[in-house]
Amino acid sequence: MEPYYRILVLIILFFFGAILGSFACCQAWRIRLKEQGKKSPGKWSVCLTCGKRLKTSENIPLLSWLAQRGKCKKCGAKIGASEILSEFTFALALPAVGNVFYDQFTDILAEGNFLKLAVLIFTALMLVVSISIMWILLIYDAKWQKLPTFLLTILNISAIIYLILQIVGLILNSAEISEIGVSLLKTLGAVAILPAPYFLLSTLSHEKLVGSGDWLVALPIALILGHWWLALIALFLANFLGSIFGVFQRVKKGARQIPFGPFLIFAFIIVYALQFWLLKLIVIV
Repeated sequence: MEPYYRILVLIILFFFGAILGSFACCQAWRIRLKEQGKKSPGKWSVCLTCGKRLKTSENIPLLSWLAQRGKCKKCGAKIGASEILSEFTFALALPAVGNVFYDQFTDILAEGNFLKLAVLIFTALMLVVSISIMWILLIYDAKWQKLPTFLLTILNISAIIYLILQIVGLILNSAEISEIGVSLLKTLGAVAILPAPYFLLSTLSHEKLVGSGDWLVALPIALILGHWWLALIALFLANFLGSIFGVFQRVKKGARQIPFGPFLIFAFIIVYALQFWLLKLIVIV
């Protein structure tokens, strides 16, 4: 396909990402209200301060926040920066991740194999579902330093389905048994490197050093990355980002517990988006 088709697809994914970022932030608040035993706003978006139901024009990702300068039209209460940050960051993340699939889609379309195309579409959809759940967890953990168990369960199920679809894709591409075995071993290595240490730290320290939710976030990340090198890079990057943020937090606010889940998720998105370049770089080195 022509290069501008890729640009068009990435632009579409940018706006779709902004919508999902808005959705994730909204769901995080809904889960929080339910956890606190407060009344749910129902199916409509409302101002959390005055309860005003938002009109369609007040609920457009990115644009509405900017037009209203981050305030409710009725009561003037601040909406908060997390909403537009969620929308904008996810708007950047989705095209970065989606770009990984572009060449695979064009190759299969050229081949005309609809079974392979169907499997690839479902694989991409499961990735979007997984990342969307991760984004809700990221917002929730960043705001309230908790990771809802039911979301972690859904995330791990979606990651397992993603892994199964990847294996089906290998079979459809006539991969040999040995090739499939190597792929599974790489995934197992990723599990050993990323979630396993956090599981041990959480268990042995009785969650004093690491929360139980962190390894349950790391597990689906390892399953989706599917390569021990990528898991190792994600582990390093998550700790690096967390350390930098921790230093700024200590300088600004003093000693404070830092939620690690958001850094794992950020590291995952970066590594997933750059996976082909990273693996080539490792081979060269």
